[in-house]
Amino acid sequence: MEKFTYDLLEQAIGKDVQVFEPDSEKQIAELKITKVTRPDKEDEEFESFSVLLSGKEEEHCGQGNYKLKSDAFGEVTLFMCPHAVDKYQIVISRKKSG
Repeated sequence: MEKFTYDLLEQAIGKDVQVFEPDSEKQIAELKITKVTRPDKEDEEFESFSVLLSGKEEEHCGQGNYKLKSDAFGEVTLFMCPHAVDKYQIVISRKKSG
């Protein structure tokens, strides 16, 4: 998950993300990164950001863990929530290293 960072994802806006069930190599959807945001106030201890994605209605993914693949960040399994039939959000909050 070291490549799944705010800076890298901000540069990947408009790029495609392939979506898979966590333990499968069968692609179930393709999404596009549409927006990457940080909270208004940064925390000294935690890195937090949100990734918004969009896709096709007919490839709707329910709330859950998914394996995501992209040239931008490689492969990572993350929790993703739909907020519309074709719109999704991933929220990252992790302790800063160092």
